[in-house]
Amino acid sequence: MPASKIYRSNYPRPHVPTNLSISQYLQLYNPDDAAADKTIFQDDWTGKSLTYSGLRTQSAKGAFGLRQLLNLEEGGVVLICAPNSVDVVLLIHAVLWCGGTAVLVNPLSTSYEVAHCLGISEPKILVADSSTWPTLFTASQTVPAAGTFATLSLDAGPCPFPSAIRLPQIFQTNNALPPLDLSERDSRDYTACVCFSSGTSGKAKGVELSHYNLVASMAGIRSSDTTLWNETIRQVFFAPLCHIYGLVSAALMGASIGYYTMLMKKYTLGRLLELSAKVNANTLRILPTIAVAITKDHGFDLAQLQSIKLIMCAGATLPPKIIEFFNQRFPGAPIFQGYGMTETNITTLRPEQAHMIGSVGKLFANLEARLVDDDMNDVEFGEEGEMLLRGPTVFRRYMKNQAATDETFHEGWMKTGDILRSDENGFFYLTERKKELIKYKGNQVAPAELEAYLGGHPYVRECAVCALWDEDQGTEVPIAYVVLTDEGRAASENIASTLAEIQKHVDSKVSPYKKLRGGVVALDEIPKTGTGKVLRRLLPARLAKERSSKL
Repeated sequence: MPASKIYRSNYPRPHVPTNLSISQYLQLYNPDDAAADKTIFQDDWTGKSLTYSGLRTQSAKGAFGLRQLLNLEEGGVVLICAPNSVDVVLLIHAVLWCGGTAVLVNPLSTSYEVAHCLGISEPKILVADSSTWPTLFTASQTVPAAGTFATLSLDAGPCPFPSAIRLPQIFQTNNALPPLDLSERDSRDYTACVCFSSGTSGKAKGVELSHYNLVASMAGIRSSDTTLWNETIRQVFFAPLCHIYGLVSAALMGASIGYYTMLMKKYTLGRLLELSAKVNANTLRILPTIAVAITKDHGFDLAQLQSIKLIMCAGATLPPKIIEFFNQRFPGAPIFQGYGMTETNITTLRPEQAHMIGSVGKLFANLEARLVDDDMNDVEFGEEGEMLLRGPTVFRRYMKNQAATDETFHEGWMKTGDILRSDENGFFYLTERKKELIKYKGNQVAPAELEAYLGGHPYVRECAVCALWDEDQGTEVPIAYVVLTDEGRAASENIASTLAEIQKHVDSKVSPYKKLRGGVVALDEIPKTGTGKVLRRLLPARLAKERSSKL
């Protein structure tokens, strides 16, 4: 058997302890000697703030309150479904401090989606605010554990659970718990957080991230560039804390290094730019869709962002014309990109490498990679192949889904489902996603999940969903193709109204980012293999994309 062609990160390899919890790590390390009274988190809507030392002292008090008032023991699961806020950051840390597992659910989720998350995680405690309680309550009534949850409300607004504890009660104590102590245990065996990741099989999978995984992420990010990742960062953050990007780049890294993050409860482009100017942000975090929007007429004078010194773009590769725009408008602020997934960090670019247009960077610290063909044979240097990864940031397992976990790993290597190539200098280039996931504004959308809802409509005989590229928004959007039943064809004189009804049916059951923004199109037949598998690459939207890429 030929030897594997293994790519290794050439970034500094930080030591990743296996005997520290996240909370212990935060207690032991203050790499930039951040001042105890420095404000590191602040709400954009209430002005509420949290200091470097305050996060630690309040987490210890909150952990005591969670144990005393809600009986949270080590290993207990707390499901949090709420918009970004200082309170959510603090509660995540209090749960970890207590030894619990924080299950993070998108506040835009529907009751169907939340019910699925409840079924997977089996939480002891539900946490929400007045904006998400109705969804959480509806979902909670559909699972076997209905009526047994302890509940914690983040605000004073209406809550359908009359016995819910209000957040201030948790912190009304002079007592404090010591942080979860893993000094005599292996941190790789203890799940800290669960984020949800879509997959080709449909419904979201709970990605278990251990204390070891997340400490490795913090240590690796810091070591990749200490001149970049330091306590001088000032940023406005819009990505949800339930997303791995928000969890690591805001909730954990901010707490570790001590930089300033203003948390947005609700994103709008104007608000992001306005707040960035207001707080003299020196770092601007964006997605490709936001980058495209900034190049257009949005009514904001970009000259007000003189303080920006660095632009970080996560997600898909930016087109050269967009990068050129930013280079002209922000000549002193390099724009660079990274690439990752819920299951692990993957690559990153340093600011001085921002000229590598089209590259997603070099391997993240402590990672090893292979590029393989469909038979798991390593491809020749420079050729495209599916990326396999191993290293300390690779997730622990999928929660209560051993089959999916087994399918994702091959002889100790995690299959990313993404096709990449590497150049002679170790820079990687993302070619396509093998998993067929749709990326709408940085959010993952699984075609199979939408197809399940489409297939449940009485007018749909067959269906398939794929990505449609929206040039104006700079993002993929889901588009559905259906073969109508005879009943569906006869239901209306105007087939467009039938298709609109089908679209409304699906959109009513999913989060806003999963809606069929590309519409529903009727076909005479769905392209399939001889065994009946849908050939997404032959769907009209995919064919159009392929044709345009060859022009």
